Parts: sequence; structure tokens; C-alpha cells
Amino acid sequence: MFKAIIFTLSLSGILAETVHLYVSPTGSDDLSNKGLSSTSPLKTLHRARDRLDDSDIKGKQVFVELMKGYHDLTTTLSFSHGYASPVTFRSYQHQEVHLTGGRRIRYDLFTPVTNSNILKIIPQVAHSKVRQVHLPEAGITDYGKLSTYGFYTHRTAPLEIFINGNPLHLAEWPNDNYINIKSTPDGGSGLRFTHNSSRDARWTGEKDPWVYGFWQWGWADWAVQVKSINTKSHQITLANNPKFGIRVGSLRYDGVLNVFSHQGGYFRVINMLSELDAPGEYYLDRTTGILYLWPNTPSGTLQQTDIVYVSMVDTCINLNNAQNIHFEDFTLEACRHYGFEGNNARNIKFTNLEIKNTGSYGISCSGDCRSITVSKCDIHHTDGGVSIKGGNRNKLESSGNILEDNHIWKFGRATKVGANGISPGGVNTLMKYNYLHDGPYTCIRWAGNDHIMEYNHFSRCCHDSSDCGAIHAGRDWTMRGNVIRYNYVHDSIRHWPGADVRGIMLDDEYSSVTIEHNVFYYNEVHVNIGGGRDNIIRYNVFYNATKESVQVDGRGMRGDFHDELTAHLQAVPYTSPIWAAKYPKLAALATSKTRGYPEGNEIYRNIYYNEKGIPWIFFQGKIDEDKYFRQYENRHSFSATDFTSDYHLQCTAKDWANGVNFPQPITLDKVGPRYPYGPKYLNKGKRPDSGIKAVSTPGPCVSGTVAPETNIPKSSYLPDGSGPNNLVTNITQIGCWLLVNSCSAHKDVQGTFRDTYGEQHEQTATNEAKCLARAAEVWRYCGSAKNQPVTVVYGPTGAMTMGGDGCFFAYYGCSSHHYHHVGFERDTWAEQNDNAANDEEKCLKRAAIQWVYCGKDRQGTVTSIYRPTGAFRTGGAGCWIKVPKCPADKTVKYYFYDRWGATNLGTDDDESECWNRASYFWRKCGSHPENPVTAFYRPTGVSKIVPSA
Repeated sequence: MFKAIIFTLSLSGILAETVHLYVSPTGSDDLSNKGLSSTSPLKTLHRARDRLDDSDIKGKQVFVELMKGYHDLTTTLSFSHGYASPVTFRSYQHQEVHLTGGRRIRYDLFTPVTNSNILKIIPQVAHSKVRQVHLPEAGITDYGKLSTYGFYTHRTAPLEIFINGNPLHLAEWPNDNYINIKSTPDGGSGLRFTHNSSRDARWTGEKDPWVYGFWQWGWADWAVQVKSINTKSHQITLANNPKFGIRVGSLRYDGVLNVFSHQGGYFRVINMLSELDAPGEYYLDRTTGILYLWPNTPSGTLQQTDIVYVSMVDTCINLNNAQNIHFEDFTLEACRHYGFEGNNARNIKFTNLEIKNTGSYGISCSGDCRSITVSKCDIHHTDGGVSIKGGNRNKLESSGNILEDNHIWKFGRATKVGANGISPGGVNTLMKYNYLHDGPYTCIRWAGNDHIMEYNHFSRCCHDSSDCGAIHAGRDWTMRGNVIRYNYVHDSIRHWPGADVRGIMLDDEYSSVTIEHNVFYYNEVHVNIGGGRDNIIRYNVFYNATKESVQVDGRGMRGDFHDELTAHLQAVPYTSPIWAAKYPKLAALATSKTRGYPEGNEIYRNIYYNEKGIPWIFFQGKIDEDKYFRQYENRHSFSATDFTSDYHLQCTAKDWANGVNFPQPITLDKVGPRYPYGPKYLNKGKRPDSGIKAVSTPGPCVSGTVAPETNIPKSSYLPDGSGPNNLVTNITQIGCWLLVNSCSAHKDVQGTFRDTYGEQHEQTATNEAKCLARAAEVWRYCGSAKNQPVTVVYGPTGAMTMGGDGCFFAYYGCSSHHYHHVGFERDTWAEQNDNAANDEEKCLKRAAIQWVYCGKDRQGTVTSIYRPTGAFRTGGAGCWIKVPKCPADKTVKYYFYDRWGATNLGTDDDESECWNRASYFWRKCGSHPENPVTAFYRPTGVSKIVPSA
């Protein structure tokens, strides 16, 4: 035993042996210099990389100590294999270290513009501000090239300019806006378009003009080279047609936003010397090598202390098949493509880095990347934050990738759509405690299975596009097991024409995501389910949406994207034992005939507060059935005082939460980075400014309610229990009663009498539904004669119906068409044109249609009766609640108009609010499964029961 302990200690000592390599911009790469001392450092990281395979170092744990200064790469620093022990590149003693893919230009090489021909081109406002430099004099001749970018392209930028770490951009016009396309002479797939701007007279002499815009959709940007400009006709001819084609624009300049049907069709010109008119713009004349720029410094000039860099290297660090490499505590910047690029990498760690000013993603790892950790990094002013894929989908093997405690912001410098904050793919990437904000498109766009997104803070995502979600995925049934929980999502607001911006967007039938314990506020729409299946939305706070809290649709019922979705389904072994065990509902799609239907979604135990008129849930199409979107126990808060400043629940909201076991929402201090992020020299601290808008809580709890509605709609002419039965008065309030005027098959059955047979054999004396069903049964018993109906009345409630032939109305007239007949009338139009005499649903749906036709009179309800079954349905005003039994509150009436809900919750005009009142009264009455509550939303004639069967 003693020897074994000695051996273990000795072995751990060998494994712990470390080597420190030192690298300094002032060091030496002479082969005689080993770089093992801070007094004799190496000069370049390439030399340090090569030293890792030398015999005196290989296999040991190595720390490559980067000493203070700018380490400029001349070519990509590549790693193509793994290391037995970890190799760490880090700043030496937390010094300020910049690793760049660029070249510095001395400030004194920049001079004022004196060439009169150039000054004629540059706008007058810029004459005294613009500086120029001849790049070859600075040793720079590789300018890269302008290329198409936008819509999910991973851009390789041309030479770009950065002053004091802040990026400049190509000279453009309009600054921060766009020009509408006026016409497309060759159609949407052509190359020509016209506009209304006379400013194009300035553009005729441009050497390499480009245009950038949203040509067809508010979710697809594209940059295109210009072939020619005709200033007489204000026509531009493109070198290539933009992705998705072009259309006439309808962008408004009065602050009004057009919606889905009027989006796209607008552009701006870029890379034009004639439009260099604002700080932070630049133009490079590639024929002369002269760079013109207006410095984006506070003074608008360049001084000796200003640091000017241009990007030169495409990808700064390449990690293909690399393993066991760590990067810590320095700034990486000025890369034309990626900052870090990997493929099939393993055990790579990025810790306390600042990554900025890249042409595409700051970090990209494709293929099967495993155990990649991005932690406490500050990633900004990139064209995408982190893109990472890993794990085995066929086997559902986890990637083990983790992104935590990062600050990722302003990650779409040039590309708007598809330059996402985080783009995970594969299996099981854990994204937690990150702060993502100020992104032009989505902050997290995920694909794959079993990802966890938790304790993150999302703010101001999607601010330069439309039809977008701060958290977004689309068009797949198979990417299941993903969870979005304990996040703050706010201020995702649409600023451009097009479809809505959402906090979470499950686009084009994306399915099976669990969204729980999140706080949403000040988003246009908090959550969207775009026709997908098996999604769960629960235990969330939805505060102050500007359009709707939740929106859902059934686009797959039309067959949208069916072929693409089926191809994704068939690309994975979704019926294999591993997949079927984990995702049984997905396996069931193998034999499903309704796989495109939005089945299995559940929305429950959420609390929401909206200003009056903003709906809780919007159903696009006839999909408000429980088999599609089952919603229950959701709470409409009617006062902002139900929430504290950090969205904790109080007052009546707290009482509701206790009743349904709704946990208090997470507070803002529990989301976002937990530790200081970025290199130590920046000293950025733990938590950036959140931009949060505190909830106003003026003093004690305020009910927020007003007096109940007094203009009560009239109850149904055909008594259904919502009002007294004044049609049949010669009966008692006990038992089930039959009124038979004629019974040709049984002459002895006639008159008004108790249904003794039904009471003895079918419990009709104590069961309203069974009593009412007797009307059609007795009519058939009597021979089913035409125009010889049988009427039945349930004594305890007065509800009644009729059995007989045909489809009938029972109503109070039709005021808008000056028809004042009150009573029963055959619906001859529906019988003749819609077969309503033989189709129950076609008959019953007529009630709501006729009520609208008659002017939506609150005192003119319309009931349709399908007499062959005795079924009836009422169309009219208001939300009506039916509570057969209420053991917990004897004051609740049997069947009543929801006066309080009409005034305070808008239940007269919001179907979903009406449904929620059924949940409310069911809980109020004791939540007994055997005592369901029904809500009738009469404007559409639809009812819902809680709990559903």
C-alpha cells in the first residue's frame, strides 16, 4: 500500500510538469532562442506554436505567456492536431494583450485631402474632416475584395479599418435608412429597378458602387454590385439579382410600420466616395490604393495617441482537428473572416477573451466539435458571435459544449440576417448566464436536439429586421428536447416593415420545445408557435406585449413545407429505439395522417399583463381546439401592481400563484454573467447595463378593476339556463318535462307531462343533458313526422330544446334588416344552400353568422337548433359562463353573463380571455374534475369546457 501511494504521487508530479513559453512583439524568433524566459521571449505566436512539438516541450502542460502589446499575425495561426496535455495561450500577468489579424498604420501617414478632383466628389461637409493615406506607403497592398454578403452568408470582409478598436464602415447613403424601389421594369427576377432620388447625380463617377438592402422580404438582406446607373431615369442595373428577387418598396418615413403584406423593396448605396459624409465612414480606391476616411474619434481627427488598424488575415486562428488548447485573457481582433475557426475540435476553451472586429463569427466550430467551452468572453462588433456544432444526432450523443457567462452584443456589423449572437447545432449545447443584446436579427438561432438555454438575458434583439425572434428556430419536427427556461427576454420590438418580431419564434412548424419559468416584457409578441407540434409554454411571466402575448397558427394544415419537413424527418432514425424512447411523439409521426397539424401544444399556468386591447393569445385560423392548443389556468393580471420592480408576483397575482403552484419568477440579478467577463485589463466587471424598464408599482396593491358592465346582453330566446324560461310556464322546477302536440305513431303520447320513462331509466330528472336529448328521441319514437316537433324542458334550470326535422332559428328579430319577428323560424336559406337540414354543424354555425348579419345587436341573440338531434348553439354578445355546481362558493350562479370580465378583461371581444374565465371559475368553485365549467363565447358561437374531457 505504501509503495502504491508513492507511485501515485510520483506520477501526478510528472503529469503536473509545466513549461512556460514567452512571446513578445519585441522578442526574437532566432532559432537559438527557446523562449523559456520572460527576458528572452519569442517574437511570434507561429514560432511558439512550432515549439510545442519540440522534444523539450512535447507532452508537457504548456502556458504560452503573451506579453504586453499588439501581436500582429501575418498569416493564419493554425493548429491541426491534439496535445497530450493542455496548451494555454494567455496574457502574461494579465497584461494588456491584443492578438490581431491586422496591420497598424501610423497616424502621421494620414493627411488632409488636397486633390481638387477628389474634393469635388467628397461632400462639402466632409472636406475638413476626411483624411487619406496611400496604403502601399504603409506596406499594405492586399486589399481583399468586396463580395456579396447578407442572409446567412459567413462574410469574408475586404480590408476594414478600426480606430482605437472601433470599426468604421463603407461610405453609404442614406445613413441609417433606405430608399424605396419605385419600379422593377423586368419584374422581380430582373436586374433593373428605379427609384425617386435625384441624389444619384452624385454617383455617376463611382468606380465600384454597390447596393445593400432588403429587396423582397424584411427577413432577407443582401449586398449586390452595381453594373450601371442611369441618372435620367433614376435606374440602377445590378450585376446579379438579389437572393429572392426584388419588389417595389413601401417603406414609410412617417414612423408608421407596414405589415407583412408590405415589406421589403428598399436599399441603400454603399462603397461610394461621393457619400463619405459622416464620422466612421471610409472608402478605398482600389486602383490608386488611397484610403479615405472620416475618423470616428470624439474629436473627429487623428492624434498621435490614436491607434489605427486595418484587417489583413482572413481567419486569425484555425483549430481544425485540434485538441486540448485553451485561450485566456486577451483581445483578438481585426480578422477578415473568423476570429477562431475550428472543425471537429475537442476540448478547446475560450476564457475571459475579448473578440471583436471580425468579418464573420468571432468563434466558429463546425463538424463534430466536442467539449468546447466559451466562458466569460466579451464578443462584440463581429458579424456573428459564436457558431458551434457538435455531438452525434443519430445516436443522440451529447457534444458537451458550453457557452456561459458571456457578453455578446452588436454582432451584426454588415450582415443583418443570419449573423446571430449564438448559433448552436448538433446535440446538447448548454447556453447559460449569457447576456445578448443589440443584435440586428436573432440573438440565438438554434438547430439540433437537447439544447438548454437558461439564465440568459436577451435585450433589443431583431432591431434591424422583421419576422424574427430573439430566440429562433424553424422548419423541423425532429429537433426535439430543447428547453428555454429561466431567461429574461425584453425589448424585441419591430422597427421595420414586415411580420412581427417575437421574443421566441418557433417558425414554420418547429416542434417540441419547452418554454418555462421565463420573464418576457416589452416585446411585440412574446412567443410564437408557427404551426408546430408538442410545444409546452408554462410558468412564464408575459408583461406588456405591444401586439399579442402569444400567437399561434396552423400553417402546416395547408401542407406548407411538407416535403422539406418530411425530408428532415427521414434524415434521422426517428423510429430507432434510442429516438423512440426519448421522443415517442415524434416516432408516432411515422403513421400519422395529420403530421402537419399543430397537435399536442400546451399553454398553461402563465401570468400575463397587457394594456387594454392587447390580446393574450391570437389564433390564426380555426385552431382553437384543445387537441391543437390546450390552454388552461392562465392568469390575466389586471393591474401593474401585481408585479414588483423585478417582476415578482404580489397582490392578487401572488394569491393566484399560490393556488396553482406557480413559482415566483427568477429575478434579474440571477440572469446574465455571474463573473467578470473579458480580459482582466479591461476591468469590465460582472454585469453590463441591462436597459431594463422597471415596472411601476405606485404604493399598495391596486385592484385595477372598474364597475362591472351594466349593458347586459339579452339571454337566448330559446331558454338555455342563462335566463328565465318564459316560454313554458305550466311546469314545475323539478324533473324533465315533455311537450308533445302530435305523436302519430303513439296516439296516447300527447300533451305536457313529466318524462317518467326517462327519469326512471336515464336519470333525466337530475341530468340536464340527458333530459334535453329526450326531445329528439321522443320525436323519432313518435314517427319523425315533419313539422311535428317535440319540446323538452329541464325543470331545475328551465333549459329547453326541440326535436324534429330541419334547421331552425330562435331569435328576437333582425334589427339591421328591419325584420322584427320574434320566435322560431326555419332557416330556409341554410337548408337550401348548405344542406343544414341534414348536417348538424352547418346548421349550428349559422347562429353566429346570423347574429352578425343582423347587426351584432346586444339585445338580439340568435340560436340555431338542429332539431334531428336537439343540439343548439347561440350567437350573440358577450362571454357566458355555465357552472352546474360550485361547492366552494354558493354565490356563483348557474349560467350567467360575465359582467366583471367584460369590463376588466375584455371578455366580450377576446375569445381567449373568455376561455380563461372558465378556468378561473372552475378553480373558484373548488377545482373538482366532476364539476366542469363551460365558457360560451357567443360572438363566434364557440364554447370550451374546463377541465376538458
